[in-house]
Amino acid sequence: MPLTGLQIFKLLPNTNCRECGVPTCLAFAMKLAAGKESLDKCPYASEQAKAALGAASAPPIRGVTIGRGERAITVGEETVFFRHEKTFVRRPGLFQVLGTQGLDESWLSTRIERAGETFQVDGVAVVEAPAAPELCAAAAERGFPVAVLASTPEGAAAMAERIRDHRPLLVPPAGTNSAAYVSLAARLGIPLVVSGIDLAVEAARCGVADLLLEPPGDNPQSLHHSLTAIRRGALDRIHPGLGYPVFLRAGKFETAVLGISKFASVLAIEKPGIETWLPLWTLRQNIYTDPQKPLQMDAGVYPIGEPDDKSPLLVTTNFSLTYFVVSSELESAGLASHLAVVEAEGLSVLTAWSAGKFSGDRVAKALRAMRATERVSHRTVIIPGYVSIISGELEDALNEGWRVLVGPQEASDLAPYFRDVWDAVRAE
Repeated sequence: MPLTGLQIFKLLPNTNCRECGVPTCLAFAMKLAAGKESLDKCPYASEQAKAALGAASAPPIRGVTIGRGERAITVGEETVFFRHEKTFVRRPGLFQVLGTQGLDESWLSTRIERAGETFQVDGVAVVEAPAAPELCAAAAERGFPVAVLASTPEGAAAMAERIRDHRPLLVPPAGTNSAAYVSLAARLGIPLVVSGIDLAVEAARCGVADLLLEPPGDNPQSLHHSLTAIRRGALDRIHPGLGYPVFLRAGKFETAVLGISKFASVLAIEKPGIETWLPLWTLRQNIYTDPQKPLQMDAGVYPIGEPDDKSPLLVTTNFSLTYFVVSSELESAGLASHLAVVEAEGLSVLTAWSAGKFSGDRVAKALRAMRATERVSHRTVIIPGYVSIISGELEDALNEGWRVLVGPQEASDLAPYFRDVWDAVRAE
């Protein structure tokens, strides 16, 4: 369990030297307990204190890296049960299961940009088969982290040894406790999936430090219970065999949803196709973003369709949901437009305005900074209907003959608004 401020205080030199930048050792200890300071700032900390604090501050769930290079993924290192307590640290890796069909170039190369994140397959899980060693090698050469879905120790060795330098994840058959897989993982120095906390302790004793747990559960209810119990037990440090990430075989879409929602760290997903993966990617993005940092777009002018200098110029905040709702409505209505996204710390329009981050003056400065005013010849900008109050201030700040139109309050009303208002303005 993490040490309290008073427990940390007893380990400090208690000199109140202030060299750490904090007035007293007690205040410094409280900051350490809250995770707001590092013990490195104390020049007189003893080795005993460093050892005690290092062990206490280590994440209750071990971090495990699968693969090498740019696409390697690290899972684990989680510290909370509920996302809103702080944040989830490592998003789960979604692996496409490959049988005998080989590498599907079109699907595995799919990349979708959404709110600053690239959606793509994180890795591949190769099922044991005669051609599996070659398939593992081809996937690893492409840079994919590889999970070896073994059926036999001999097949596992043939697949894993072929790509040992690429650090694959060794996955024995579900529920197996064969010592042969532990020995193979220890010999190759690769991470291993185990079934059961006692086997995790035994595997660690045999030299396999990087482990993942495969939870029991033959139906959604029992699986939900297992996933929840593992995370709670790991955070409470009730058993050393629980302090590892979780591996889940997701043969059904519902199982994948449950795994992403309830703490699975690596999921082997059998169904390819955008209709399966896009909602899973979106769900993962929504859960594994920092709740203290709203999901947001980069500030800038985004073209919707193929706009020209006569196309309308709209402005909104960089809250990602606002951007996607507005841009989707414009695209579906076939309205080629310039959409200026203003930095507002990821806040929605009304929230940003009430916080003073979407005022007329700030919007004018942002439009000039991103050179949005140079993209159109009509010198007209459309603001969200909920902040009509800033229209006069924005006109004054833009000056030079600019006109501010108040748009609809709801994005769904954009199409009729352009038909009834913008077309009349353009005809003047």
